Amino acid sequence: MQIQVLLKIAGVGLLVTVICQALTKAGREDIATVATVAGILIVVMMVVNLAGDVLAQVQAVFQLP
Repeated sequence: MQIQVLLKIAGVGLLVTVICQALTKAGREDIATVATVAGILIVVMMVVNLAGDVLAQVQAVFQLP
C-alpha cells in the first residue's frame, strides 16, 4: 500500500510540474503559482489521510478508546 501512495504523490508532482512549465512558457506565471499551491494542497491532504490511518491502527493495536 505504501508504494501506491508514493506513486500517487509522484504522479501529482509530475503532473503539477508539467502544468507549471507549460503555463510559465505561455507567460502565465500567476496561474502556474496557483497550480503549484493546488498540487501542494492535494499532497498534504493525502498525507493527512495517511496520518489518520496510522493513528487508527495505533489505537487498534493498543486498544485505546
